[in-house]
Amino acid sequence: MIPANNILTTADKNLCEYGGGLGVALTLTCLIQHFIVVIPGPVTDPMIPIYIFSIVGFLLFALQKFFSIIMLIASGLFVLIIEYLWFTHYSFSLVVALLFIYHVIIIVILFATGIPAKLIMKKKAEKAERDMWAGKI
Repeated sequence: MIPANNILTTADKNLCEYGGGLGVALTLTCLIQHFIVVIPGPVTDPMIPIYIFSIVGFLLFALQKFFSIIMLIASGLFVLIIEYLWFTHYSFSLVVALLFIYHVIIIVILFATGIPAKLIMKKKAEKAERDMWAGKI
């Protein structure tokens, strides 16, 4: 069995860490812009939890957790809804558009490089290692 720390290559780890960090920074920029520019209302208030959800998804991605892939796909759809709301209310946010584009790029790169399968293998290897050491310590 492959040790859990040898499943992801250095390039895969860098993609996860830097991609997640940049995603957190970009989403945080959207959230700060939202607090500074947007007038609170029934359309704009539901956007805040979506930004927080996206930050958590990118943070888990930087920590190389498999569940982050599901969260990134969901937050990408939520950011698409936010972008739609911006357009339908005669506004435009370039940062939110960049966040959506970044979601799409990260998800495509993840599946093109096969990182979801590697994260599943890493999770199984960590569980097997935990089970192996469970009664010995």
